[in-house]
Amino acid sequence: MAGKPKRSTFRTRLEDMVTTLQSDIVTGKLQPGDFLPSELTLAEQFQLSKNSVRKGLELLLDQEMIEKAPRIGTRVVGTGRNEKLTLKFGYYPTLTLEANLLELVERFQQQHPHIVVQMIPLSNSYFSQNVKEAMERDGLDLITLNTQNYETVTETGAVSDILEPLERKNSTYPFLSGPFTKDNHLYVQPFIFSPIVLCYNRDHFKEAALPEPDSSWSWNDVQTAALALTQKHDRIGILFHLQSINRWPLFLLQNKVVFERDQHGKLIFNNDNFRKAMQTSLGLFEGMNPDTVYMSENDSDAERFFLQQKTSMIVTSYYSLNHLRNAEFNYDIAPLPYSLEAKTQLLIIGLAVIKSSKQKEAAQAMLDFLVSNEAQLHIRKTTLTIPSVKTAAEWIGEETLARPSRFFMYRDIIPTFSFYTDMNVTFHELETMRHILKLYWARLDDFETVCRRLRDAY
Repeated sequence: MAGKPKRSTFRTRLEDMVTTLQSDIVTGKLQPGDFLPSELTLAEQFQLSKNSVRKGLELLLDQEMIEKAPRIGTRVVGTGRNEKLTLKFGYYPTLTLEANLLELVERFQQQHPHIVVQMIPLSNSYFSQNVKEAMERDGLDLITLNTQNYETVTETGAVSDILEPLERKNSTYPFLSGPFTKDNHLYVQPFIFSPIVLCYNRDHFKEAALPEPDSSWSWNDVQTAALALTQKHDRIGILFHLQSINRWPLFLLQNKVVFERDQHGKLIFNNDNFRKAMQTSLGLFEGMNPDTVYMSENDSDAERFFLQQKTSMIVTSYYSLNHLRNAEFNYDIAPLPYSLEAKTQLLIIGLAVIKSSKQKEAAQAMLDFLVSNEAQLHIRKTTLTIPSVKTAAEWIGEETLARPSRFFMYRDIIPTFSFYTDMNVTFHELETMRHILKLYWARLDDFETVCRRLRDAY
């Protein structure tokens, strides 16, 4: 008979059934005490005969994963005699503070005792290599990715060859998925997020009899307040790591900079909005403690100086507010001051399943847990970070941490959320600009010289 399936087809379908049931039991989709679908249902689902289904179930019986309950059905008893699965999870070390990640991993392993999570911290240089090769070399199954690192991954090759497509979660804020979507497929599940905001010492403002920042503040208002708050040899009015990829592009976004490209695809730099943005960034710190040098090597420097009350205002994120949990003074947050229009950069960290993973089911199970209401609510209650699930992020109840009074301000400034990609520029192009602009911020190059250097660099 021409339409009769081949033996190999039966064997493949049988293996598919057994593997699927094993995976559902090991990853916890099927819990001890749950009943399997009936033999007839399994036969229809996997296009097998009842005899073939019984042979497959016999294998699971031998592995002590299921048991027969006479006249009731087939019941799950546990993960049986299978060896534990090892799940390799590449993560940003900062998430141990920003999302209490270690506690979340411990909870996941308690619920999935046969999955051992091997935590692999990702260094800053991890994404400077061929990311696809690095992930395959390290055997990663699950990875954390921000928007910049996701861009690096997509530059390595087709994203569909590197990351597994994921199901969209209706529970997350919808504006978080866009940067991780390609050809209508989501490849990174949003986990946590933060806009860039202004953070200020309320005690300093009260001492100086200054009004606290609000959404109407421009950078000129910040500079005026900063000069009044600066105390020679003691503190400066404002500090942040200007060279950060999450700081200096703010001035471009707020000055409506959208880079055009010439016929060869190279960026065109000499335009008025770019000039104004750079002038704003250059003049912001003018006149503050000229005989005192506050060196800022990274974003966390600002939080450290702020905690020591050596600066009255910082430009920071909700992530970094976690460094201020034990602050011994009153502080609060305000929308980022603006130039031509109110804009702020949105930072997102998500989770992705690696295409080459041999433990995709376990990786998906952990991803689903980390964006579950249980895990997201744990982030909301125990950190100052904003979880991606809306109901968890907006939870209201008895607080265990001291929070800024304007913690929920992020909901009011959602229309100002922007990405560096809105400027028609890539992360690597911004990094090249940053290196060249160092001389401008040091007042060793003027704007015209900078533009020439930028043109030569591209």
